[in-house]
Amino acid sequence: MTDDAPSADLDLDLADFDAVGVATDLMIALRAHAIEYEIDAVAKVSAPEGWHQVVATARKSGHVILGVRFRPLTASRRQNVRKALTGRRWTIDDDHDGATVGFPPGTEPIDAAFELLAVVSLNGAPTNVRTVTAHDGRGITVDLTT
Repeated sequence: MTDDAPSADLDLDLADFDAVGVATDLMIALRAHAIEYEIDAVAKVSAPEGWHQVVATARKSGHVILGVRFRPLTASRRQNVRKALTGRRWTIDDDHDGATVGFPPGTEPIDAAFELLAVVSLNGAPTNVRTVTAHDGRGITVDLTT
């Protein structure tokens, strides 16, 4: 990455009233990058230690998939997060160590943004400022500020 390359870091303040606007812009930028460059792009939302990280993946087809992995969680928190996600109609992965939910092409970006915000703070996770980093399948930084 060169010095003039865009920063992949974006602050997502979960306590800010405009968090949904920031998350919607994130979904738009991620999806646009994937479609324009015809390559999948991934945005990772940081999580405090012991809490679940949410990952948004935009496919070149326009699909957006949100995912959570359970591995870093304690057994109790893993069970609570799994139960909460299935209650939100997420699909548990075949390895039972994560879950996903998809948004097909044509879905409004705000739908994925609301789901991202709900899941990031699921089960009492701290509603603090989270860092979002993004890159595509080539390792190129995705500009989330557009």
